[in-house]
Amino acid sequence: MRARSLTHLAITAAILLAAVPALAEDPPPADTTAPEAAAAPDPVKQKTTVEDDGPRPFRDVDLFSGHSLRQSSKDRKIAAGVNLHVAPVPFVAAKALDAAVSKVAAQYPDAPGLVAVLKNANSARVFELASAKNVDQTKAQLNADLKAAGITPTADQQKAIDNISAANIQSVADIAQVAATPDNALAFGIEPWFEYNFGTWDATLYVPLAAFKSADSGSLELGNINLDVRVGSRKGYTAAVGWTGGVSLYLPTGSKEANVLALSNVLVLPKYLHEYASIQPYGIIGGQLSFLTLMLRAEFTHMQAVRDNPLYTSVGYGNWGASMVIRAVILDLVGEIDGLVNLYNAPAMQDILATAGVRLHAGPVRLGAAARMPITSNPSSIYAQSFGTAFGNVAKVNILVQAFMTF
Repeated sequence: MRARSLTHLAITAAILLAAVPALAEDPPPADTTAPEAAAAPDPVKQKTTVEDDGPRPFRDVDLFSGHSLRQSSKDRKIAAGVNLHVAPVPFVAAKALDAAVSKVAAQYPDAPGLVAVLKNANSARVFELASAKNVDQTKAQLNADLKAAGITPTADQQKAIDNISAANIQSVADIAQVAATPDNALAFGIEPWFEYNFGTWDATLYVPLAAFKSADSGSLELGNINLDVRVGSRKGYTAAVGWTGGVSLYLPTGSKEANVLALSNVLVLPKYLHEYASIQPYGIIGGQLSFLTLMLRAEFTHMQAVRDNPLYTSVGYGNWGASMVIRAVILDLVGEIDGLVNLYNAPAMQDILATAGVRLHAGPVRLGAAARMPITSNPSSIYAQSFGTAFGNVAKVNILVQAFMTF
C-alpha cells in the first residue's frame, strides 16, 4: 500500500513538473527578419522607456513566510542566499530516549512502545507514579492520557502498557524521567538556497539544516532537501497585477532530530519531518500600486510516509496567507498573516500566525529580519501526535533572518 501511494506521489510530481515550462509566461518571439532585409532602426521604437529598462512590477517583494510572487528574469536571473530561523524549544532528544530504551532493554523489552505512548502522555505524572512503584496507577494514567488525546493505541503500545509490572516499573520510571525533562535548547533552521530564472520559469533548490544548541550539547542535522519550480506573469507598471503558480517537492533526506524544527516553525513542516516525502502545489495573486504590494496565497500540502512508521501514513493540510509589502526607499516593511487548515490526518495544522519584518536593499544585497508569533495554537499533546517529536509546544516566538544576493 505504501509503495503504491509513493508511486502515485511520484507520478503526480512528474506531471506537475512537466507542465510548468508549458505555462511559460512570455515565449520568446520568433526571428522573422532576414539579415539581408533588415530595416533601418526606427527612432520611435528605439527610444528607451523607464518601463522597458527599469524594474518590472513586484521586483524584490520577497516574503519571510512561504512563497512570494515570481520575479522577472530582467530583474533577477540568479539569486543565492541563506534563510535562518531561531527559536527556544523545549524538547527531548531522540538520542536520549534511544539510550534510555537500550539501557532497560533486558528488563523491559516493550520500552519502544512506551516511548510512543509517552509522546501523548503526562510524562512527569507517569514518572512520579512509576517512581513510587505504583503499577496499577501508572497503567491507568497512561491509558487515560491516550484517551484524553483521542489516540487509539497500536498493539505494541497497548502491550507496553499492559506488561508493566513490579519487575520492570523502575525501567518505566527511568524512561519517563527522560521524557519528562526536556532540554531547553535553541533550535536553528539554516537553509542555504540557489535560484535560477530561465526567463519563462524558474527553479530554486533548498538544503535545510536543523541545528540545536543546549547547555551541554549541540548538533547539526540534515533536513529534507527540496526543489521549487514556478511560473507567473504580471501586467501593468505603476499599478500592476500579477500571478504565480508552482509546486515544491520535498525528499525524505532528514534525520530524526530534524523533526524538532517542526516545533520551532510549523509553517515549514515538510522540510523537517524526516518520515515523509511531500508535494506542495500553490498559487499566488497580487496587486501593486506605487510603493504598496498586496498578495494572497493558497497552498495544499500532501505528505506521504516512506519510512519509520509514523502515526499517520498520509497527511494533508492547507495554508492560506495574506501579506503586505511597503517600499520605503531602500527598506521594505513586511507584514504577513498565515493560517493552517487540517484536511486529513493533520490535527496540529490549525494555527494562525503573524509575521512582521523589515528588509534592506543595498545594491545586489538583501538583508532582512522578522519576528513570527502564533495568534492561536494547540495543546502540546496535539503537536506531539502530529510531529512525532514531543514534550513541548510550538515556539512562542521565531526570529527570522534572511541574507541573499540577486543578479
